[in-house]
Amino acid sequence: MKLERHSPSRKRNRPAASRRYLGAFPTASRKGRDRRATTDSRIQRAPATRMRDFFAGDGEAPAGNAKGKAPRSIQDLITTIDVRSVAIICVTACLSLLVVEFVGSDATYARLFPPNPHAPDPYWVLRVKAWWVLWIVISFAAIPAMVMACIPGKRLRDCNLSFRGFTEHFWIYIGLYLAVLPVIWIVSLTPDFYNFYPMYPSAGRSWSDLLMWEGLYIGQFVALEFFFRGFLVGGLSRHIGVLAVPVSVMPYMMLHFSKPWPEAAASVVAGFILGWLAWRLKSIWGGVCVHCAVAVSMDLLALSHKGQFPWPPQ
Repeated sequence: MKLERHSPSRKRNRPAASRRYLGAFPTASRKGRDRRATTDSRIQRAPATRMRDFFAGDGEAPAGNAKGKAPRSIQDLITTIDVRSVAIICVTACLSLLVVEFVGSDATYARLFPPNPHAPDPYWVLRVKAWWVLWIVISFAAIPAMVMACIPGKRLRDCNLSFRGFTEHFWIYIGLYLAVLPVIWIVSLTPDFYNFYPMYPSAGRSWSDLLMWEGLYIGQFVALEFFFRGFLVGGLSRHIGVLAVPVSVMPYMMLHFSKPWPEAAASVVAGFILGWLAWRLKSIWGGVCVHCAVAVSMDLLALSHKGQFPWPPQ
C-alpha cells in the first residue's frame, strides 16, 4: 500500500470554515500571548496617558524625550530637558529683575539727573516715572526678546504671542475683570490704597498729566506680561510643562512687596490664573488687557476718592 505524502499546498487549500474554527482557539505561542497582553495593557492605559499629557503641556513630550514618556522623577526630568536653554532663560530673568530694581529705580535717576533747586521742574517726577518705565521695557521686553531669538531652537512666538487664543477666549478675560471689579472698589476705600495710587502723585493735576501717566503705565504692563507670562511661562513650558506657571509667580509676587499687602497677596492668585491661561491659550494679550483695565480703574477710583479727578477738562 502506497502512503500519500501531504504537500504544503493542501495545508494552504484547507477550507475557510476549518481555518475559522482553528482560529477561535488562543494561540499556543508564548510570544503571541505576551504580545496580546502588551497590546491590551496599552489600550487600558490610553486615557490616563492622554490626561497626563494634557497637564504636561498640550500633549507634547518634554524636549529630548523621544519616546514621549513622562519623567518619573526629578532626575529623569533633569536628564530629559534642555538644561542649557532653561539655564539661559533663568539667568536672563535674574539679570532683568536686577536691572529693573537698581538701574531703573527712582534713586538712580535722582543721582544722575538731580532736580534743580533754583528752577523747579513741574514734570521732574513724571520724568522719574518715565525712567522707571523705560528700564522695565528694556529689561522685561527687549532683553528677553533678543535672548529668545538667539537661543537655538527657540522662536520669539514661543513667548505666547498668539492672537488666536486671545480672540477666541476674550470672554474669559472680561469675566475676570468683572469678577475683580467689586473687590477693587472695596479696597479703594482704604487709606493705604488711595494714598498709594496713582503712583504718579500729580496725575490728577490735569488731563494731560493723567493721560501721559496712564500711557506710560500701560506700556510697562505690556512689558510685564511679556516677561512673566510670555518669556518665563512660554519659554520654560516647553521643557517643564505647566510647572513654568508657579516658577513665574514667585518673582511676580516679589515685585508687589512695595505695594499694599492685599495687592501683594492677590498677585499670587492673579499670577496663577493669568499664567495658566497664557500657557493653555498660548497668548499673553488677554492678561495685558485685564492688567491694564484693573490698573487704570484703580487709579481713577483713587483720584475720585481723594477728590483729585481732573473734571471738568482744563
